[in-house]
Amino acid sequence: MNLSLSCHPDHLSESDPLQSRLSYQHEIIRDLHWLIYSPSLMTLPDDQSSDWLFNQSAIHERLQKLDENPQPLINALRQQAKFRLGYYFEDLIRMYIQSFIQPIDLKCNIQVSRDKTTVGEYDFLMALKEGMKIHLEAAVKFYLCTSQDPENCALEDFIGPNRSDRLDKKWQRLTDHQMRLSHTDAGKDRATSLGLLPEKHSLLLRGYLFYPFAHWLDYHPPAPISADHLKGWWVRGADVESLGSEYQYVMLMKPRWLALALCGFQETLSCSELIERTDDITTPKLIARLQFDSNEGLWREMDRGFIVPDSWNLKR
Repeated sequence: MNLSLSCHPDHLSESDPLQSRLSYQHEIIRDLHWLIYSPSLMTLPDDQSSDWLFNQSAIHERLQKLDENPQPLINALRQQAKFRLGYYFEDLIRMYIQSFIQPIDLKCNIQVSRDKTTVGEYDFLMALKEGMKIHLEAAVKFYLCTSQDPENCALEDFIGPNRSDRLDKKWQRLTDHQMRLSHTDAGKDRATSLGLLPEKHSLLLRGYLFYPFAHWLDYHPPAPISADHLKGWWVRGADVESLGSEYQYVMLMKPRWLALALCGFQETLSCSELIERTDDITTPKLIARLQFDSNEGLWREMDRGFIVPDSWNLKR
């Protein structure tokens, strides 16, 4: 296995990789492909990058094989993963590691306690065949930018759709606490007790940032947000008509927030139907804008965004 920490593994040079493999038959395989090919939400130091995970050969061929019989993967999902995005994302990572990395030991969601009080959790601890022991921290996040100025926005301007999360706080938590867990006495003792005290620490951070619809492609967010992060838009319910009547739409329910949407006409909504469905929403809803793909005979995601209630408060 190549453990180099290149920020651009060879497989990521594929042209428009997120669009190129929508033809996998099963959504869980498309989500695995999204996990592999989607860019990091934040720019990471080389020694914390998780790109080494995806420096694997014949990824497409191996995913095709899994696509022929995905039932073992589906059966391996935790019950919570069927409706909780965080659990689903962690399960995808676990499946990927087991299928592609094949470590000699892998432990997930390891609680760290001190004086009977939980002080943290390792997402993944693993020992590779070569003997290296690794702590992998993982998160998938979706934030809406509340700044109206494309040239001047800050990390604190990005808030979660349920307003319980904020990018600057999450980033600080990841880098200052979760990634440094094995440097604490309690974290070191817990990892050592498992024989998995890590020599290397990697962060796998995926997701989308969503910007006000009128200028959503013009925003230039600050470092350390990755320049090639995945972008979407957000719009208030009163302005849904501005999204365009020439498209079809689909409402994306968790955990269907990862791979690009691909669906039959019966799943889609016209703009007028979307307006009717979102007229009285009380929480933000994630929507994909669709175009018809004559080659697939299906509707393919063009872009995505949140529709938020008219009363949704931008103040933090």
